[in-house]
Amino acid sequence: MTEGYRGNCLCKVGRLGNERLCTLMVHVLNGDRGAVRRLSGNVSPLLVAFYEGQAQAGRIRHENIQYLVREAFLAVLENAAGYDAATPFRAWLLEIARTTLLGYLPSTNVTPLLNSPSIQWAI
Repeated sequence: MTEGYRGNCLCKVGRLGNERLCTLMVHVLNGDRGAVRRLSGNVSPLLVAFYEGQAQAGRIRHENIQYLVREAFLAVLENAAGYDAATPFRAWLLEIARTTLLGYLPSTNVTPLLNSPSIQWAI
């Protein structure tokens, strides 16, 4: 079942704790570009693991994982000012990942009205 998961996503060694991630967010909000790169390096494996799970469940295609990771990280940066340090960082991150996924799914699963097999006979 864990076949195909990346080792760094499951291993806790080297992962920042909640307090350190919150501190990184403070630096990001203060305009520290280095903090943005460090945050990206720390949350990208978590986002990859989340979206790989979605791909394994058949909700998305593997080739869309990096796109979704990038979109979710941009959403993290856009929503950084609204982050509440009382909320566990990973829970907040996964909520953003889910919201990004939900925003992506309808746009990729929509069947154009004129190509719908149920109305082809009428065209």
